Amino acid sequence: MTFLEAKAELKELAKGKHHYVEYGLTEYQSGRLEAKCWLYVDPHISSLGDTWEEAINKMKVKLGLIEKKVDLSEIPREEIKKEE
Repeated sequence: MTFLEAKAELKELAKGKHHYVEYGLTEYQSGRLEAKCWLYVDPHISSLGDTWEEAINKMKVKLGLIEKKVDLSEIPREEIKKEE
């Protein structure tokens, strides 16, 4: 997804409200690059991702349009066992 595609999708999600799109690229001394995609919709709803897709999906979760997906690999094994 490009910057302009993300902007167009955010405009749809914002439904006429003030919205903002920002892209940041940090280059570390080692040469490693780190990208951050930031989206904002008034009033005070923002999301940050490493890609536009990630930021858009997080925004959709915050707006209640999709459910947050849980990655079980991020949950410690002992927590999974407690739930079983």
